[in-house]
Amino acid sequence: MDLVVVESPTKAKTLTAILPKEYKIEASMGHIRDLPKSGLGVDVENKFEPEYVIPQKSKKVITALKKDAEKAKQVILATDPDREGEAIAWHLKELLSKKAKKFGRAVFHELTKDSIEEAFENIGEINMSLVDAQQARRILDRLVGYKLSPLLWKKVRYGLSAGRVQSVAMRLIVEREREREVFKPEEYWSIDVLFKDKDGKREFEASFFGKNGKKIDLKNEKKVKEVTGDFEKDDFSIKEITKRERKKKPYAPFKTSTLQQTMANIFSFSAQRTMRAAQKLFEKGYITYHRTDSLSLSKKFVTQVRKFAKEEIGEKYLPPKPVYYKTKSKSAQEAHEAVRPTQLSKIPNKNLKLGKDEFKLYSIVWQRALECQLKSAVYDETRMAINSDKGYEFKASGSIVKFDGWMAVSKKYKLLKSNGNGNKEIPKYKAKEKVLLQNIKPDQHFTQPPARYSDATLIKELEELGIGRPSTYAPTISTIQSRGYIEKEGRYFKPKDVAYVVNDLLVEHFPEIVDYNFTAIMEEGLDEIAAGNQDWVVLLDEFYKPFEQKLEKKDKELSKHEITNLGKSDEKCPECGRSLVYKLGKYGKFLSCSGYPECKYAKPIAEGPNSEKENYGECPNCEDGVFVLKQGRYGKFLACSNYPKCKTTKPYLEKIGVKCPKCGEGDVVVKKAKGRTFYGCSRYPDCDFSSWKKPKAAKD
Repeated sequence: MDLVVVESPTKAKTLTAILPKEYKIEASMGHIRDLPKSGLGVDVENKFEPEYVIPQKSKKVITALKKDAEKAKQVILATDPDREGEAIAWHLKELLSKKAKKFGRAVFHELTKDSIEEAFENIGEINMSLVDAQQARRILDRLVGYKLSPLLWKKVRYGLSAGRVQSVAMRLIVEREREREVFKPEEYWSIDVLFKDKDGKREFEASFFGKNGKKIDLKNEKKVKEVTGDFEKDDFSIKEITKRERKKKPYAPFKTSTLQQTMANIFSFSAQRTMRAAQKLFEKGYITYHRTDSLSLSKKFVTQVRKFAKEEIGEKYLPPKPVYYKTKSKSAQEAHEAVRPTQLSKIPNKNLKLGKDEFKLYSIVWQRALECQLKSAVYDETRMAINSDKGYEFKASGSIVKFDGWMAVSKKYKLLKSNGNGNKEIPKYKAKEKVLLQNIKPDQHFTQPPARYSDATLIKELEELGIGRPSTYAPTISTIQSRGYIEKEGRYFKPKDVAYVVNDLLVEHFPEIVDYNFTAIMEEGLDEIAAGNQDWVVLLDEFYKPFEQKLEKKDKELSKHEITNLGKSDEKCPECGRSLVYKLGKYGKFLSCSGYPECKYAKPIAEGPNSEKENYGECPNCEDGVFVLKQGRYGKFLACSNYPKCKTTKPYLEKIGVKCPKCGEGDVVVKKAKGRTFYGCSRYPDCDFSSWKKPKAAKD
């Protein structure tokens, strides 16, 4: 009997159905050894020797695996094909080495019969370069987190954390918010006009461009009226018509980051939710390994796609030669292929026994893998230039799908419609033909501030900066949310007050920790360790010595009173007359006397105009008490004005001034769930309306 160890029961079940009965397959239930939760767990004086411990939840698993290993001819470690999986395999070998006679490493990127049989015919050894890279990352993040976090506890507030990648992600969100805060919108206008022929049978829309070959910027209504007033006594004709053929190529197959971005854009999935669904699909044998920077597809799979497409969609959709995509990322070395289905015959439909999230993710992976091997879509594009006798110029354009190419997949299998597959037809005209002005539609606009980051755009930015790797995007975003640095408003990330304070402290005093280039260089160093070109102890030593010296220096220099000062207010201290300043405390912002510690006056910040004095209804438990708005650890709430004599409280419902679109009786109120803001009905549970998007008032 050979013992095969994988991470999860689902993966073990899939393998059991494929491998012969002489293999016994067990799951380690994830990591079975790690650095201790309390304490540094790293001997910085002895080549950064890690102190690994077995978590309580893993002890029973290890005991059982030791018994099985003792009976087995050999132990085959079949954990995931990346640094993390390699490290788990190494930890298992370290713990089972006294019981097992022989060890082997099986690596496969998909749970299919062919792939697994090939892996078990070519049993290899653990790749210690990958193990060292994982250890280096884990220790590096532990050194930053466990050394820098206590400084934040002392100088800002208890319970905060810092991290080599998480702090950079937080910085991106904070800096984007500051760009938004200083942004000044500028007015501009556009003019769309409706033209028709003299018989009124052919009409089309065009956009105003300018006059006599020069673009006119419409910055105010006065200029718009001046221009449109001129149109009324003008004659118009078609100046020229140009036609061309335009091609739209299919998108590349998915890698981890683009899969996360697409799921966020289409289904509003968080990166973590996407990876949970992908992990299940991989373990069930539906998709290849989902943590990858690679865009390549195996020749065998491409051959299968071409055969499938020829039979199911049509030979005319196949390009003459197979399509192969090049990976731009230098670090794309941990997986052989892009994320793809293991079998194209498993068409996304109701017959697949998958959860809702799994089905959505599988559908787009299957669709993309097929589409990327088909011909480009072809459009017939028409552009018209319209001139007036006074020299005014307008432009109109339209396009018709001439050949749907790769977009045929979504239509045939009733999947998500691909971008850009619609038609916008322009009526047939001839050059110099007269047209009549039917309608003028001026529209006022204002320039918009840069958008806040969403899961999709944040992951894209981190990837472009070279920060993080496929396995780190989801946990990085999850960490800065769970630590209370950011919150979600709909689909977008918004920093909390504490994020500004911590970010500014790190940028000023520990710039290397949140420097984009430095973090990217560290990632490259970890890649070099994985490739066997860099000693992991040397990399850690070069980072840690100057970091430790700076920590000691800043611990003495930094003042909590100054760091948590968020600026002056217009109020004066009622006790000493000095200015009150905004401070960051345990539960958020509050007002404190600038003369602290001589004067210790402090008070909570009113949430909105006269919020502390505003009456939110009479208290039912005392004679003269009324509910007033308060700010607590978990946000706003209503409390009796006679506190502490009366401790009656109730939830605060923040209304947005819109009636519930479902029941029409309740008010739409702001709610929170797992750090995200959403909108619900005040009559819940009688009305279950909820929405991630902010509802708008119904028009009369």
